[in-house]
Amino acid sequence: MFRSSKESRRTLATVSATALVASFASISCSDSNEASDGGGGSSGSGSGGTSGSGGTGGSIVGAGTSGIGKGQSDSALADPCRGTALTSGAYHVAPGLCVREVAPNQGEIRQISFTSNGDLIAVTVPGTILRYRDLDGDGTFSGDDIVRLGSTRGEDDPDVQNGNNAHVDEEGGFLYAGSPEGVIRFAYTSDMDELGLATDIVVGQSSTGTHPYHTVHVYDGWLYVHSGSENNAVAPAAPEYDANRAVLKRFALEDFDGTPFQWADGEVVARGIRNMVGFTQNAAGRMYGVINGMDDLMYAGEDVHLDNPGDDLVRIEPGLEHGYPYCFTAAHIQAGSGMLEAGTQLVSATDPAAPDPDFSNPHDDAWCAENSSPPATFVVPHSAPLDLTFHDGIAGNLPEEWRGGAFVAVHGSWDTEPSVGHQVLFIPFDENGRAPMPTARPEGTSYPFTVVFGGGNATEHDDGIWGWSGEDPVRPVGVAVSPVDGALYVSSDNGSVAFSGMQTERQGSIYRIGLDRSAGY
Repeated sequence: MFRSSKESRRTLATVSATALVASFASISCSDSNEASDGGGGSSGSGSGGTSGSGGTGGSIVGAGTSGIGKGQSDSALADPCRGTALTSGAYHVAPGLCVREVAPNQGEIRQISFTSNGDLIAVTVPGTILRYRDLDGDGTFSGDDIVRLGSTRGEDDPDVQNGNNAHVDEEGGFLYAGSPEGVIRFAYTSDMDELGLATDIVVGQSSTGTHPYHTVHVYDGWLYVHSGSENNAVAPAAPEYDANRAVLKRFALEDFDGTPFQWADGEVVARGIRNMVGFTQNAAGRMYGVINGMDDLMYAGEDVHLDNPGDDLVRIEPGLEHGYPYCFTAAHIQAGSGMLEAGTQLVSATDPAAPDPDFSNPHDDAWCAENSSPPATFVVPHSAPLDLTFHDGIAGNLPEEWRGGAFVAVHGSWDTEPSVGHQVLFIPFDENGRAPMPTARPEGTSYPFTVVFGGGNATEHDDGIWGWSGEDPVRPVGVAVSPVDGALYVSSDNGSVAFSGMQTERQGSIYRIGLDRSAGY
């Protein structure tokens, strides 16, 4: 009999960073090769499962930082501990680090990225493109520091709110952004305070349904564009993988002659990726993405959605087939008296009473084992990872022990009770690009990651909804490491959470995290 246990929700176990690194060496890793950010909810909400309580939850280990050496800060770099301090006792930041709010009241801000001169570029859900430049050097952004550069066109159509990110291709001299129709670009240099007319680069890309975002990046002459599935569980090309939605496509920019590329003509790089709104390329040239998994999941005729599926972090290589909607990543599945290995690809089904009753899966476990590439690792089910960035830039404001690893913005589940996530995680990677996999046990699944920023206090992290006087709740969306000061920046959109009783006009903030010099780091 297969089942997902339904006991107490969530506890936290802590180990030192030294123990985390040691355990990493012995954990088997995968080198294989996200509506809004979940199955429904308001724009910008995170992935979540059917409402309800129970489930085993999971333990995030590695919250301690005794392995971070002191004296790493570079005094030649700007001190990251400038800005507005958060309310004492209302939050957790990993010991040895500090966190400051550097831009309050930014509304529905989504992903953020840096240009080489240290300008921070952000996009809001309605499509406003913003630039943040610290003109007076006080370590915060306000007034003239913040410039509205332009729009992705979403501001003109309230029915299509799909602003998510912008990518500045400095070598080419363009800023790219997703639009309701596909992808647009603007001529851009750092001395511009206003973008000119937009040029359509990709057209014919759908933005209907619950996953409307078109995340864009330019790497090595290719324009990469993501499209999430239309809804929670849909299989328009059954029994094959869809080549239109739930895919990552790319277009050779050298072939652009002024006529927009048609979405249908793009080269499919990866398919079977339900909602991968966050993806990136690290300094080693490897690409990774984070995926929001399916809601209302059933397996072998039983409801397993409280503890499954894992929200995946995948290695992106041409030809990747990751399983959606036919297969899911097992986070906590019991088989008889034993546990299936975490990360196993299993055949999916959904609750017949859920909003997608027409989904019918023609495949089985054997098909999934052969045709769904497992993730590099995964995070807590329904916690909604929306972005990731790697610690592979300048040294002096982040722990060297974390070099080469990834920071992941975990938005938090929008309709699970209690909600899970609402944090920034650090996930270690080895020199071969492998990350540790979680471990499934009968009492729950343990996740060998570090909570960098989230709810709790100075000594302990608390999973779930949290906030402080400046932003309540805090819901991380974007992460980026500055090429100028080497600190980690985090955007939060203050998104609503069902059952919490919290719904006000969006506050939204940008935070900075770095080594705490006052404590000797």
